[in-house]
Amino acid sequence: MKTRAIVRKGSWRFFAGALLWGMLALAAAGCGGPTGRAQSATPAAPSQPVDDRWDDREIFRAGLVKSEQRTLDELPGASVYHLEVRIADDLGRLDGRERVRYTNQEKEPLDAVYFQLFPNMEGGRSEVMGVLVDGQPVEPVLEEDDSSLRVPLAKKLEEGQQAVIQMDFSVEVPGQGGGNYGLLVHTNNSLALDGFYPAIPVFDGKGWHKGRLPANADTTFQDASFYVAKVTAPAGLKLVASGLEVERTEEGTLQVVTFAAGPARDFYMAGSEDFSTLSEMVGETRVNSHAPASSAAGSQLALQTAVKAIESYSQRLGAYPYTEFDVVSSGLEGGASGIEYPGIVGMNGNMYDPGAIYLGLPAPVMLEGTVAHEVGHQWFYNAVGNDQMSEPWLDEAVTQYVTGLYYLDNHGRQGWDGFRDGWLSRWDRVGRAAKPIGLPAGSYQGREYGAIVYGRGPLFVEALAQKMGQAGFDAFLREYVQANWWRIGTEASFRQLAEKQCGCDLGPMFAEWVDGK
Repeated sequence: MKTRAIVRKGSWRFFAGALLWGMLALAAAGCGGPTGRAQSATPAAPSQPVDDRWDDREIFRAGLVKSEQRTLDELPGASVYHLEVRIADDLGRLDGRERVRYTNQEKEPLDAVYFQLFPNMEGGRSEVMGVLVDGQPVEPVLEEDDSSLRVPLAKKLEEGQQAVIQMDFSVEVPGQGGGNYGLLVHTNNSLALDGFYPAIPVFDGKGWHKGRLPANADTTFQDASFYVAKVTAPAGLKLVASGLEVERTEEGTLQVVTFAAGPARDFYMAGSEDFSTLSEMVGETRVNSHAPASSAAGSQLALQTAVKAIESYSQRLGAYPYTEFDVVSSGLEGGASGIEYPGIVGMNGNMYDPGAIYLGLPAPVMLEGTVAHEVGHQWFYNAVGNDQMSEPWLDEAVTQYVTGLYYLDNHGRQGWDGFRDGWLSRWDRVGRAAKPIGLPAGSYQGREYGAIVYGRGPLFVEALAQKMGQAGFDAFLREYVQANWWRIGTEASFRQLAEKQCGCDLGPMFAEWVDGK
């Protein structure tokens, strides 16, 4: 939530305006050498490696609700990441080894696989060395200002064929600020690890989605994958991550914790010496709220909001897939209010003081809206992926709209109206310019991204619901989610399903609002 354009990756770009004043009224009422610089001799991984049983998905079963466990027999081409990570005592560095089995799921043969090195775009530094493909050393190449790593293949990978790629990596974690709104940072005895591991981007008919991120863009455009991460860290650091903790041991002053997550678009970790945890069950899912004990009131509000949001969205869109969901008061720096990851969201701790004013408005009002929005991304971004660089409206505008439905479900028409006023307030910041909502993220300048994608965008979704009829639209939106579950949604598939539901031509409407033609 901001009074200026903020935050990436689903983070919420709220602006102070009529919406939140309406919400306030509501609240009142109720092998090769190093790639990059030379490395130190710091141990790269725990002594016991992850077991490379690539096809055995039993470790993920406990993390999925009953209705989702069918997925374990599906997604045969999903990448499987095995990560071994050691976090330094001062939290400023981590060293690791990554082994990933990658399957070519496109018809085009591949002569290389790309990895994104997000720390090199986020104020930190990622180094890679010792790269092997199917056990044989190769010489990778850094491209595009060290943002992408090209790993060559000795033999072209045909459709359906697999390769196991191994690399050692190290990451320097910035101590404050950093790039990309401080999403990769260690500060105040806490750690936030956004995109810390080399990650394979989507490869499709357009090629590899690699390279530096354009302005405004979220970082993640990845296929749904499975992750097993064994993490060695100081014993006093309470770790929270995507997925479920499946094993823990103590080794003197160190802890070794294994997490299993998947299917998921990404893998995220956070940690703090100060976390105190509140928990509540909603259906088969344990919701946890992690924050310092001094932030107990805000932590309770975050917990209650997450529970209600999961209930609302599960009923409307399909069941939340995991048996755990975590809300973390993280060390967000540089203006981020909130940020989503698979099964976990990070919140700016400045919103947790019930008596505070955050960006000109009462902190509890901001916290509820931010949590509700970020929970919505568990459906739009994670379960249903999309190209957040080229078609950001598909997750952000749609998530804004369903956040309005959260307010309708939990606060009635007054809640909906207050939240909707915020969309208009955002759009007002650019004089309600009829700029298309469907442009790539980097095509918006200054305030335009927040105003158009987060303001005009959900107004388009609302107008679409009115044209289709609310019942028809609700059925369509659920069908869109289910049809693209663990797949990639596109503007074309969104429109096609909408037209199928309403039996109408939506071309003129998409031209006016989305494409600007």
